[in-house]
Amino acid sequence: MEDQISLLKGATFEIMQIRFNMVFNATTSNWECGHITYCIHDALRAGFQPLLLEPIFKFHHNLRKLELQEEEYALIQAMSLFSPDRPGVQQHAAIDRVHENLALTLKTWIDCKKKGPNKRLLYPKMIACLTEMRTMTEEYSKQILQIQDVQPDTISPLMMEVVSKNSCNHA
Repeated sequence: MEDQISLLKGATFEIMQIRFNMVFNATTSNWECGHITYCIHDALRAGFQPLLLEPIFKFHHNLRKLELQEEEYALIQAMSLFSPDRPGVQQHAAIDRVHENLALTLKTWIDCKKKGPNKRLLYPKMIACLTEMRTMTEEYSKQILQIQDVQPDTISPLMMEVVSKNSCNHA
């Protein structure tokens, strides 16, 4: 149970960004959520700083260029979730086995389903995007805590618990 909580808290930001990428329009550089559209300036107005937003924006453009299918998005979200090096995780070996199986499943999926010259580099590019996202998690936690200091009651208690746990374990 503790590992499940640690995995969920540790992967929240990454999964959220991967999921948000599915609605990212690389042509307009907007996130299109039904009739609502978000742009990078919305995040600036909410209090996020360029130190986080510029890499996030780059991440979304890079991941979107890969033209992933829904199954590939699901697999990289699962790989993000089952990361054995999350703070608070105790069963590293068991979670590592799940992570490895997900990675092999993704590689096999690409080998079987993808066609064309980009197929060969798709898996390493996806892993690079995951790594890139991982480096932004700590900065995201720091900025959420700063926004909470400036604008109390803006961030939900659940989100505060997630970022507090992540920032405490990285400090």
